[in-house]
Amino acid sequence: MKKYLLLLATSLIALGAVAQNSIPPLAESSDSDLQARVKAAIEFPLSEKWSLTWGEQLRLKDSFGKIDKVLSSLTLDYEPWRFLEVGAEYAFVNERKGTDDWRIKHRINFNVTGKLSIGRFDLSLRERIRFVVRSYDTNEYETPDPFTTLRTRLKAAYNTPTRWKPYAYVELYTTLNAPEVVENYLRDPLERDNYINRVRLVFGSEVKLSDKHKMDLHYMINFNRSYKPGYDSQTGDVEKWALEKLCAHVICVEYKFKL
Repeated sequence: MKKYLLLLATSLIALGAVAQNSIPPLAESSDSDLQARVKAAIEFPLSEKWSLTWGEQLRLKDSFGKIDKVLSSLTLDYEPWRFLEVGAEYAFVNERKGTDDWRIKHRINFNVTGKLSIGRFDLSLRERIRFVVRSYDTNEYETPDPFTTLRTRLKAAYNTPTRWKPYAYVELYTTLNAPEVVENYLRDPLERDNYINRVRLVFGSEVKLSDKHKMDLHYMINFNRSYKPGYDSQTGDVEKWALEKLCAHVICVEYKFKL
């Protein structure tokens, strides 16, 4: 009888410890925002198949009331055939955090694009892998560094007899190394998760002003969703487990000058 009582007491203590350190229920939050992106770029043709593009972009959020990011990018594109294009891009990202704090991130993109023309329609499928490297310290159980994402974009454009070329596309963002929530990051091994953290819909048009000048005007809808674990830095215990959702309506204006 004493053995059974001892076993019962041990089981209750173990269950109590598990309950005390268990992962909190998932908390969901939803928000929406009106944003804007303004970009200017200059393209340097290197040869018939190679080109180099330098761009500067300003991003606004909170209904255009706050600067979100300032990006400087350098892109190298290679088009071996009309139906295939490959490219690599580096972007220096100055991101605003809070009121006066700015943080530096580095984005590296590698992409392959397949193209197909049917009548007046130009169709394309682009696969892009993005690496985001942060210049500040992070807890890899909360924010991996680098953070890796696969972006899949399907685009259709229509060639009109005018200077306008309307288009639309849908793009999926899939995390490749998002962290799984654990009870204690000082004790439990790191595990990775994969999920779609953004669905992007875009409607717009390119405008050919001349042989060297081009505009791109489009409206973008970003359906963002990301899982955010938070841990106590002293004990390592998980304190929160949240799914943050944001619907961002983005107005974009881009200008490119080709040498």
